[in-house]
Amino acid sequence: MPDYEPVRSNRIAVWHKSPLYSALAHEEDLIPMTKYIAIYMASGLCLLSVANAQEDLSIDRMVTKTLVISAAEKERLSDLETRGIMSVEPVALPVGPHLKGNNYHLGWPVGIKVGKSLLCAYHQTLRHHGGKREDADSSDAVIVRSTDGGETWSNPIDIRQFGTSEKAMVLNFGNCFGVLNEKVFLATKYGLYRSEDEGKTWELVPDALTQEQTGHKYADNFGPRMIVHPEKGLVIPVGVERSPYIDMYSSKDEGLTWIHKRVTLSKRIHPLEPTAIYHDGRLIFLSRNHTIPLKFHRRLKDTQRPAMMVSDAGWFPMKHQELTNISSYRWPDTTDVDFNPVTKRFEAVVTNRSGGAGKDEKNEQNEQTVNLWSISKDDMYAGRADQWRFEGTLLRLKSGMLNISADDVDAAHPGGAVIDEDEGVQHIFIYCGRYSTPAGIYRITRTLDTDKLREAMSQQGAEGDAVNRAP
Repeated sequence: MPDYEPVRSNRIAVWHKSPLYSALAHEEDLIPMTKYIAIYMASGLCLLSVANAQEDLSIDRMVTKTLVISAAEKERLSDLETRGIMSVEPVALPVGPHLKGNNYHLGWPVGIKVGKSLLCAYHQTLRHHGGKREDADSSDAVIVRSTDGGETWSNPIDIRQFGTSEKAMVLNFGNCFGVLNEKVFLATKYGLYRSEDEGKTWELVPDALTQEQTGHKYADNFGPRMIVHPEKGLVIPVGVERSPYIDMYSSKDEGLTWIHKRVTLSKRIHPLEPTAIYHDGRLIFLSRNHTIPLKFHRRLKDTQRPAMMVSDAGWFPMKHQELTNISSYRWPDTTDVDFNPVTKRFEAVVTNRSGGAGKDEKNEQNEQTVNLWSISKDDMYAGRADQWRFEGTLLRLKSGMLNISADDVDAAHPGGAVIDEDEGVQHIFIYCGRYSTPAGIYRITRTLDTDKLREAMSQQGAEGDAVNRAP
């Protein structure tokens, strides 16, 4: 099986210090040492080339086109990185080895850490909306791997080179990672894959998670994370599109065979791509939640808040099923929820596609925000879904998502983030671009000291101030 260790070569780039673009220096295959020097200036990233100018400028344009932020937001993020609070860096941009044919849209990333390796899986397509989405070069399961905490990344690998299932799968869209007994698993529409060397090589698990094996013919969007349950083994939650049900797939034999169970929820809960965790003997979900009947963007009049579900017994039925107070006004996005070992609170990363948070959640300033929220263990276990606390805005993008028009920003899908307790950080994988132009994968890495993060952001200005607002 192929080896895809991070690329090491004699290529290098010389950069002026820049928090947003420094990671590009690690895309070694893209930056020949003798070709050019890159200099970041206040007006943007400039590439000075002695040859191959067209290739160099494509990297410049890719950053500009995909990370759609204002000058004020650049300044804010630069300050946070200088203070050791947070950084935003590219993982994969559609240039060089990351570009296959005309598949400029890299999206819907999920991540996991196994041993010393950090893995990110994502889709590589022609576009999101507005025309033909896939061709022969497209793939819904591409993986990159880092062995140094995300500083450098391997060349991408299409999981299909390890084989594909000959039988229909139960997965329709998305990818789902899990770890059990030092083995990492990846559920995809092409098959279930297992790696025993931290994602360096993979093998297809024959017949696993197929419609035939589970006896279930319905295929929909998986949640971004498998959980390990003490009785059920590996568990994958799947939202049944815009209906009050959730499909649960579980395996007690390390992914060889799977069984299916459909569970009925509260009529207010219509989960899609539910994120699950198992903590303190409790099963917890935070999920994007759509109204019924389905309404798009400008037709939405009520805030589309994520749903929270908690089971004290660790399995169904869920004792608490409520909508949260988390701001996610228009068109909910895949969420992330995890337990922070530093703050001892549960924390969620949630996109608001109308920008803002809290009292400013419906600001309609043609922006999107990726926000951090938290809730105490007592409130979580009691099902007090209205007690989530806004901690801060991690990223502010310059365009809204009201019409899914060509110039609207297409982002962010923060589900499948990674808590790295050893390093004291959380890695949040998102994608960013526009619907009609390229999109790339980025990594938001922030301190697990959320109190320090909140204080640093509060010193930059209150929500709505110019320094914290995209013009």
